Amino acid sequence: MKQSIRSRLLNFILTLIRRPIWNLAQLRGLRTRFANLDKRAVGKAEQLCRINRIDLSHCQADVLQPLEFAGDQLSAKHLLFFHGGAYCLRSPHTYRAMLAGICNNLGSIGVLPDYRLAPEHPHPAAIDDCFESYQMLLDKGVPANHIALLGDSAGGGLVLSILAKIRHAGLPMPTSASLFSPAGDWTLSGASLYENEGRDPMFRLSSFLFFRSLYLAGYDASDPAVSPLLDSFEGYPPMYFTASSTELLRDVAVVGAEKARDAGVSVAIDIWPGHCHDMQILSMLPDSKIALDKFCEFVAKHW
Repeated sequence: MKQSIRSRLLNFILTLIRRPIWNLAQLRGLRTRFANLDKRAVGKAEQLCRINRIDLSHCQADVLQPLEFAGDQLSAKHLLFFHGGAYCLRSPHTYRAMLAGICNNLGSIGVLPDYRLAPEHPHPAAIDDCFESYQMLLDKGVPANHIALLGDSAGGGLVLSILAKIRHAGLPMPTSASLFSPAGDWTLSGASLYENEGRDPMFRLSSFLFFRSLYLAGYDASDPAVSPLLDSFEGYPPMYFTASSTELLRDVAVVGAEKARDAGVSVAIDIWPGHCHDMQILSMLPDSKIALDKFCEFVAKHW
């Protein structure tokens, strides 16, 4: 997909304001900025979906049902979405709006866990919460082949973690798993982390080192339970990976797709040329709509 003029302009602006994050004061400031930006999406999801909150053991999850949906919830298709934010940040209204648009497109029910964040709740709190949300759907009687997983950025890493936990627990796999600009390798061994340093309009490598220290809190980065890209991909469902050619995390998607293919998993991958990290969440970009339409085609194909 050719990069739009609007996307190029956004990259230029992001590069101008890009700063490394390396202390807790900056993290607090970043959370404040995220909260202020998130206010712009207040009420957007409700224009498309009815939203209920359900309790998990340590957090809540939003359940989004399209306004036109009239079928049986248990027989409906469910999209379980793990949001991004470096395992430390949240933008609930923005992600509800994004998920509402997807669910309206697919005619599905969306589930968005508000999982616990680092540094207050480091590894494995987020994984435990997201895995519980999958178990909850199964316990309610939703068939696994009616569940698709989606995660962006940190949420993509959580998708990999949840697939590994599903396999280790002997539970049925979801029908598909999609990962936008995924994290998932805290060893920071991907070549793109160094090739694209300075080219990624959003991030610097030093910021990833800081977020790693908050999330791991002493855990070994080379443990596949911490860095799920290092785990086996045997038995995983069809997978869809996307990333930008110039982002630091590009090679998590590239290596993940290669590992999945080697394990006999059906794989699709799109590397968008020159786009910013996780551009699917940026609804002001025409590129975002094109990318989300491709994702919806993939999910619908495997439902």
